[in-house]
Amino acid sequence: MKRHTLPFILTPNLPLGVTAQAKNNGTLARNLTDFVVAAVEHVKKTTDVTRKVVFILPLLLAGAACVTPPTPAVDASTLFRESFDQRQTLPATFTPVNGMATVVTAEGGRHLELPATPKLEHGVLFGPAMAEGVRVGARFRATAGEQAKATFAVGLSGLSGYRLRVNPDRQQLELCRDTAVVQKVPFQSVPGQWTHLRLQLRPLPGLKWAVQGKAWDESQKEPTAWTLEWTDTAKPELGQAGVWGTPLGGGPLAVDDIRLWLIEP
Repeated sequence: MKRHTLPFILTPNLPLGVTAQAKNNGTLARNLTDFVVAAVEHVKKTTDVTRKVVFILPLLLAGAACVTPPTPAVDASTLFRESFDQRQTLPATFTPVNGMATVVTAEGGRHLELPATPKLEHGVLFGPAMAEGVRVGARFRATAGEQAKATFAVGLSGLSGYRLRVNPDRQQLELCRDTAVVQKVPFQSVPGQWTHLRLQLRPLPGLKWAVQGKAWDESQKEPTAWTLEWTDTAKPELGQAGVWGTPLGGGPLAVDDIRLWLIEP
């Protein structure tokens, strides 16, 4: 029996102009569209049915693979979240520092409360100890009067690490390394409204670390860009994340929706 060899190479079967056109287009999707249109026109002019089938089948299979939508990139994955709705007391995984934080019920829900005393900064630590590649978030609320002057913050890398702090008395948002303010911008929190804070720490090439933070009120959408950015050349210490408050003689601070994310480098 005589063996017949069928042409499976697609491009040589097309006119030269079609091949050049497909190569010169700017995107894969446009290349594929032009290629298919030209290929169909070429096949229409071919009388050999076998050649039509052999030619068009691999083309359709290749097209189906190319038009599959890409999976959206995700820069962070949730590591830890606590909203206190199912809690009666402070979770055992939370470690109070300089005070006794409690879980209270208000407005039909529960949240963490940092007490009015002591007047020095106090808070709680939580989550695994990490040195980089992590983001922390929480929301805070202070009422009017003296309490409206209370500072509050989220932190990374333990007790002497990084803080993203709202300072209502100075009307600014501060990025701190230990006790030093390294970046600041004007910001005014609204008494009685929740203020959201996000702080992240990620490694950079050349033994550097990006420290980024942002803040917004509950009446606003989360900003796309980071409000404050600073590059640290000292290696971050291994430590837990935390939430912090300094009542300054006012009442207790409400804290809720505490979250940790692992972030991509």
